[in-house]
Amino acid sequence: MQEFIEDFLQYLRGVWLKRRYIIIALWLLCPIGWIVVTLLPNQYTAEARVYADTRSLLQPLLKGLALQTDPAQELQMMVKTLLSRSNLEKIVRASDADLRVNNKLEYEELLDDLKEKIIIDKTKRENLYTISFEADSPQYVRDVVQAALDVFVENTLGEKRQDTDTANSFINQQIEEYETRLIEAEKRLAAFKQEYTAFLPGKESTYYSNLEGVKKKLEDTRLQLSEAETKLTSARAQLASEERLASQQTAKVRTEFDDRIVSMQTRLDDMLLRYTDNHPDVIEVKRQIAGLQKQKDSALTVAQTPAAIASDSVIYQDLKITVSQLENEVASLNVREQRYKDNVSDLQDQLRQVPDVEAKLTGLNRNYEITKSKYEDLLSRRESAQISESAGKTTDDIKFRVIDAPRVPLEPSGPKRPLLIIGVLILALGAGVGLSLAFSQINPVVSSIQQLYQQTGFPVLGVVSATDSSGLIKVERQKMRIFVFSNILLLCCFVGFMVINLLPGLHNKLISILGGIGIL
Repeated sequence: MQEFIEDFLQYLRGVWLKRRYIIIALWLLCPIGWIVVTLLPNQYTAEARVYADTRSLLQPLLKGLALQTDPAQELQMMVKTLLSRSNLEKIVRASDADLRVNNKLEYEELLDDLKEKIIIDKTKRENLYTISFEADSPQYVRDVVQAALDVFVENTLGEKRQDTDTANSFINQQIEEYETRLIEAEKRLAAFKQEYTAFLPGKESTYYSNLEGVKKKLEDTRLQLSEAETKLTSARAQLASEERLASQQTAKVRTEFDDRIVSMQTRLDDMLLRYTDNHPDVIEVKRQIAGLQKQKDSALTVAQTPAAIASDSVIYQDLKITVSQLENEVASLNVREQRYKDNVSDLQDQLRQVPDVEAKLTGLNRNYEITKSKYEDLLSRRESAQISESAGKTTDDIKFRVIDAPRVPLEPSGPKRPLLIIGVLILALGAGVGLSLAFSQINPVVSSIQQLYQQTGFPVLGVVSATDSSGLIKVERQKMRIFVFSNILLLCCFVGFMVINLLPGLHNKLISILGGIGIL
């Protein structure tokens, strides 16, 4: 610790020995810096305070009836977008700041300057905003702040109206589109129902009942057909029996040719015992028998045939009529059976189509219901939007109250010249100390016994003090007087610059004098 203190004191002695560099730095930097600070143009600040009231009595009343928005969120968005390029251009036009520029590059610099210097802050109180701007012209800063305030208020109020118009336009467009789609869906559904009326849901019970009815009729017809066929078979059997009886009666009728035929037959039998079938006599006898049979058949009259004999019977006639009726009935029942079979087949085919028709109808109904639901929802939203628009015209969701309007500043807000002057002095003093320290290390001077011992390594046996006769004391005194005088003079300059910059009137007068003689 002792060594650290010794080193520190050694550095201080070195700086003191090289103190002329402090004077040089002070006199080089301080006057220039103080003059520059004094000639800095005045900066004026204008500000406005505005309160945004987001409370509205209509909001709870219109809940569920109109579209609800969050005014606080809209307000935050307007704050964030206030310094957008489009808004900055509005501010430039409203404040006539564009008259201060001559070309496009200066215009871009002006926009950048406004974006950097326009400050909008939210105070601790809810929705209380402060808009401030700093520049070199009192009227200019007031105009810029007023323009920024107007843009902030107009954008916040106009944005909602624009959003409402955009929403209404979009909703109306969607309503027209969905109305067209709904009409097309209704037409498709109506056409489908007209084409498949018999297959619509609820009709399947009719199909099943019809199918069961036709099947029952088919069974009844088959039963009737079976009964009719049985009756026909029985009637035909009875008719055949009557015809056999008639044939038997016909066989009992005798003619004049019967005996001759019997005789010739007996003769033929005898001849066949002796001759073959090819014997001329056998052939001749057969020919005679055939001729006699023909004569017998011719001799029998029509009334004597089995059919004629049977036709004279009442039973035979009844059986003949019954058979004819039964045949007609069987034929009719066969036609009816075939018709019922075709009906059953058609109904079964139609029943197989019912699920497909139901699936298509379900898809059409689903599309129709979805389109209808969206259409009705859009109509409801349009009503809500219209109510919101009417409410917006009646009252605003956000009400602005200007607490402090922007005014033309009478006194400059900057720069803080006294602080800058002190800062220049401190900076120059630091630079002088740094130069003195640097030169004391570059060209060191032994200022103590300990330093001499450290530099040479030899023990110091004694010290020779400076005397008047050597002239060293006189030189040191002269240096001290110069140092003190220069510091006093610099201090007077410091006081003078401080007075000038602390008194705005004196400063303005000085600036006007300098401007009058052409220095500024």
